[in-house]
Amino acid sequence: MPGQQQAGRAQRLVLTLEKGLSGCAKEATAYGKCISANIEIVGKHACQPQFQSFKACVQRTMGRKW
Repeated sequence: MPGQQQAGRAQRLVLTLEKGLSGCAKEATAYGKCISANIEIVGKHACQPQFQSFKACVQRTMGRKW
């Protein structure tokens, strides 16, 4: 059934993302704090160093680049 296949795929995706995010709590927190502190002026490339650190951590944890 297509609906069950999509649900299973979505669940696997969520579990995979959970794995990547759970190992990067420090980087995610730093990025979130930066965004929160600059919410009035947030735009493209805002908090770029924090984002790059977070992204690199997720990629290392998941063993995948995108």
